[in-house]
Formats: sequence, structure tokens, C-alpha cells
Amino acid sequence: MKNLVILICFAFITLFLASCGNKADDIVINGKIIKASENDYQGEKLDITNKIMYDVPIRNELIGDRSKNNPDWFWENLPSPQDSEFLQDLLNDAIIGKLKTYYFDISGDYSSFEEIPETELKNYMEKCFNYEFEVIDTTVLPNKTDIMKVQLDHSNIVKIRFLEEWYIAEGVFKKRVIAIAPYFSYLRPDNELINFVFFWILVDGQ
Repeated sequence: MKNLVILICFAFITLFLASCGNKADDIVINGKIIKASENDYQGEKLDITNKIMYDVPIRNELIGDRSKNNPDWFWENLPSPQDSEFLQDLLNDAIIGKLKTYYFDISGDYSSFEEIPETELKNYMEKCFNYEFEVIDTTVLPNKTDIMKVQLDHSNIVKIRFLEEWYIAEGVFKKRVIAIAPYFSYLRPDNELINFVFFWILVDGQ
């Protein structure tokens, strides 16, 4: 009888230890034990991606008051009127070469960047900011075609395109901005929205 009691106690202890075998951080979702990863988030550097590109809206026209007087001003938005000054300065400094500018390649892998030569910068920028398109008048025969010219400026910048590296170091999520690109938009008279990305600026480590 004594041996039976000892055997039962041993069985209970074994079951108890087995149930404690799951770490305190483990939880059960849909019948599956969710275990913690082996990632060292407190380490020197945990790479997430060495390259990621995405666009950030900076002018949210759905916000009636885009100034900091509105408690919700920061939703996909830079505060107004500070945004205009920043964007104009950014654009002017890129145009005159105070900030280095690099060609934008829609199909490039961006393992490296090609800087726009100083000798070509003025002509390149002038071409970028003078958008031409055809307008066809179908109300007359023969159809009349006009060439329309639009000068783009900082007021057409609605987003900033980012190229970044993401990682975690010493328990903190970090991003290294490799480059940014102004993202321009223009609504044509025929209601066709045209988007433009012409160049990278502020390239880090190139």
C-alpha cells in the first residue's frame, strides 16, 4: 500500500513538472502552444531587412485643419504651414546641389547609387519640373491637339519615398534611412492623376 501511495505521488509530481515545462511566456491559441522565439532582441543587432522601400503620405487633405491646432494633425501629414517651408528648402537644396542627388531607377536594386553629375544637374532638374502632355479637342474636325506645359514645384510633393534598413539593437527597433525621394502628384484637367519620382536625395553611406 505504501508503495502504491508513493507511485501515485510520483505520478502527480511528474504531471506537475510536465505542465510547468511550458515557459511562462507560452500561451495556447486555437489548441497550439505558442512558444517564444530564439531571437536575441537585446543583442547588438538583429537584422530585419537591409533594404525596404515605401511611400509615406505627408499631405492629408482629408484633415480640415492641417496645423498643430488639430490634435489629429499627424495622421499621414506634416503640419501646415511648416511643411511648405521644409519641402521648398529640400527641393531648392537638391536643385542647386547643396544636397547630393542621385538618379531614380524604377527597376534598380539599389546596391549602389549613381550621382547626377554637377554639369548635368541644371538641365536634368529643369526637365523634371516642366511636365508636358497632349490635350486633344474632339469637338472639332479634324481633332485639335494642344501641348500643355505645367511647372511642378514643392506644392506638388504629396509623399516622401523612403529607402531604409530595419533592425533591432539593444531592445530598440531602429531604422537607418538610406535615401529619400520627393513624390510628386499632378491632377490633369482630364482628371488623370499623374505621379512622378525623379531622384533620390540624402543618400547615407554612399
